[in-house]
Amino acid sequence: MRSLFFKIFLYFLLIILLVTASVVVLTYFRNQEFPLLAHQSFTRRAITEYGREAIRAYESAGVAAVDQYTERLLRESGIELILFDNQVQLLSQRNIHRRIQHMASRALRSGEVVLPMQGERNGLAATVRGASGRDYIVAITLPERPAPRDLFRVMTHGFLGLQLLFLFAITAAVCFVLARSLTSPISRLREATHRFASGDLTTRIGDQIRGKNELGGLARDFDEMATKIQALISDQQQLLRDLSHELRSPLARLSVALELARQQTQGAAGEKALERIGLEAERMNEMIGQLLGLTRMTSGINKQRFARLDLHELLEKLVQDADYEAAARQCRVVFDSSGAAPCYGAAELLAQAFENVIRNAVKYTADNTEVRVTLEAEKDFWVIRVADQGPGVPEDALGKIFDPFYRVEHARDRQSGGTGIGLAIAKSAISLHGGRVRADNHEQGGLLVTIRITKNI
Repeated sequence: MRSLFFKIFLYFLLIILLVTASVVVLTYFRNQEFPLLAHQSFTRRAITEYGREAIRAYESAGVAAVDQYTERLLRESGIELILFDNQVQLLSQRNIHRRIQHMASRALRSGEVVLPMQGERNGLAATVRGASGRDYIVAITLPERPAPRDLFRVMTHGFLGLQLLFLFAITAAVCFVLARSLTSPISRLREATHRFASGDLTTRIGDQIRGKNELGGLARDFDEMATKIQALISDQQQLLRDLSHELRSPLARLSVALELARQQTQGAAGEKALERIGLEAERMNEMIGQLLGLTRMTSGINKQRFARLDLHELLEKLVQDADYEAAARQCRVVFDSSGAAPCYGAAELLAQAFENVIRNAVKYTADNTEVRVTLEAEKDFWVIRVADQGPGVPEDALGKIFDPFYRVEHARDRQSGGTGIGLAIAKSAISLHGGRVRADNHEQGGLLVTIRITKNI
């Protein structure tokens, strides 16, 4: 059974065969319990049994007693009985169809059990002798189907009901096995896909979904894809690390050469050029340091040391430092918090993430304004909001400012444009703690960055 198509086909074929065989068996047993009404011996016994009760009622109490008996029989079993005398005169106060009287006439003439003609409703007629020795004609009309109120009772009681319940149980079990065999591997593959998408590049599924069908092949293809992606990302991270380290060596030599040149240079123009070279070298060194931090952070969480910490204390210290630096532009950084905010995480990573967001807000807020940092609880999260009073960000760039090396276009021309790595580091650090970060333009102007950190306490 190597093909999934053949497997599904065989399962459905098995169900069809099972249902067909069960119908045949149930029909056989039903015929054993209720023999065919066309059998003369059975039908005569049935008519005789019902007819003698009606004749007894007539001979003892008259037509009214017959009507009471036939009404009770119709109500209890759905069988309609009509009694005639030996002159085919109706012994009832009810009106009947002419075909029933015609069947009674035939039964009187033939002396045998009369079956309905083609196209007529199910019915029987035969002569029955009463206790007085007189002959009567008894006609019985059978119900075509169970009455609606008796349908449930017919299906759940007696031998037929038990067989139907047994058939339902077997069919349900087969369908359950079929659904389980098809959906279980797909569910495991879906879980593996989610783990892989969340950053666990070591996820593999081939040892859980085996076989030579389509699902097994899909699992093997997933493992092959995951292995190649993991190798590509690993090579990329290794390349970034190697490149960063290789660039730092010439930068260090450049700094030494720059100091020597400053000692030998005279004149304002030369000094200004050297200062510019030093500034650019410092920026490149800072960018390489941030790049190294980003690659270390995305390489895995196992290298980070997690412990219990208080977000309130962590943010309070960062806000104090940022407020001191913002005073140079007559700006303030204000902290609002409802109190202690315990959580489980890496203090160094979170401090770097919060610091990058707060420094970014201080960098772009207008002079003589304030940056407001708030900390509050919302269900299972601690929510940190950082709001500045700067120019904001274009709507189409709000979802991109956390991407590495992305900078808003108008910021590129500014001296404080940055390297475009700080917010990417913040996003990676927060993601490692099961959190989320997003940016929105504040209604009163400026950028609002919202960070959600799971409590995990």
